[in-house]
Amino acid sequence: MTGTFAERLVGRLAGRVSRAERSRRSFLGGAALVGAALAVNPWGYLTRPISAYAAACGTDSECSSGYSVFCCTINAGKNACPPNTFVGGWWKADRSSYCGGKARYYIDCNARPGHHFACHCNKTTCDRRLVACNVFRYGQCNTHIPEVTPVVCRQISCRPPWEVHPKACGRSSATDNNTAGHTAPCLTRANTFPALTRFPEAPNELRAGHTLHAGDRLTSLDRHTTCVMHEGGALVVRDSERTLWSSHTHPEARGGHATLEPSGNLVIFDRHGRRVWTSGTAGSGGRPRLHLRNSGVLVIDNGERVVWSSR
Repeated sequence: MTGTFAERLVGRLAGRVSRAERSRRSFLGGAALVGAALAVNPWGYLTRPISAYAAACGTDSECSSGYSVFCCTINAGKNACPPNTFVGGWWKADRSSYCGGKARYYIDCNARPGHHFACHCNKTTCDRRLVACNVFRYGQCNTHIPEVTPVVCRQISCRPPWEVHPKACGRSSATDNNTAGHTAPCLTRANTFPALTRFPEAPNELRAGHTLHAGDRLTSLDRHTTCVMHEGGALVVRDSERTLWSSHTHPEARGGHATLEPSGNLVIFDRHGRRVWTSGTAGSGGRPRLHLRNSGVLVIDNGERVVWSSR
C-alpha cells in the first residue's frame, strides 16, 4: 500500500463527492462541505453511502420529519435560546458519538408566553426542520412558567442541562435515542461543550456587624449564584440567566448599603443612613450570619435554625 494514511484518506474523500455535488458547487465549496460533514458526522460520512450535504445535517433533517430545528441554525450560529424564548425542558440520546460516547442533551427553547413565532420550515441550510410548530413541553425546566408554547428550536449540549442552566432545569430524565443522528453544520465541539458560567470568587456569607457596600458581593460555593449590593440601591441574587430574588429597594436606597446587625436583622440603608428595608429578624439570638446557598437561596441563620429565607 503506497502513500501516507492522510493522503489515502484525502483521496478517498475526494472520490466520495458526487458528480452532482461537483456540478452544483465549486471545488472549494465542495471541500468546505466535506469538511463540515467530517466535523459533525465523521463516521456516518465515511462509512455510509450518503452525500456530504446529508451528513452535515444528519438524519430526519427535512421538515416532513416533524422535528424542531437547531437553535444555531436560526440564531446567527449561536447554540443558545433566541430572544423571547425560554428553556422549557429536555431529553437525551445515550452513547452519542457527538459527545464522546456519553449522553447528548436536547434542550427545548419554547416561545415565551405573549410572544408569537410563525410556524414554518427552515430553508437556510440542510437543517430544514420545523420552527415554532411543535406545541409541546417536557417541563423539567423553568417550572414557574406553566404555559405550554411552541418549541422554537433545540439547543444541544454535551453537558447536563442542570449544569448549563443551573437552577432552571431539573434532573428528571427523558430519553429518545431516535434523535441520536440529528445534527447541523453550525454544531461544533466548541458550542456543544459550553463553558459553564462562574461568578467571581467572593465570600459566601456575611457575619453579624458586617456590611455590603455598593459593588460588594457574596458568591455561592459552586460559583453559579451571586448576591450583589447595587449602586442603584437593591440587593439582588441572580444566576447566569435570571434574577432569583431582589429587595426591590431601587431607587429609594440608591448609594446605600446592606448590613447584618448583631441583633440578626438584615437592613438596607439609603445614603443618608435611613432604613429602607429590613428582614424583620431582630432578636433571633445566637450568632447570626447571612449565607448564600448553592441553591440560590439567601438565608439568615442563628447557628441553630434558619430565621429568614429569600424563598
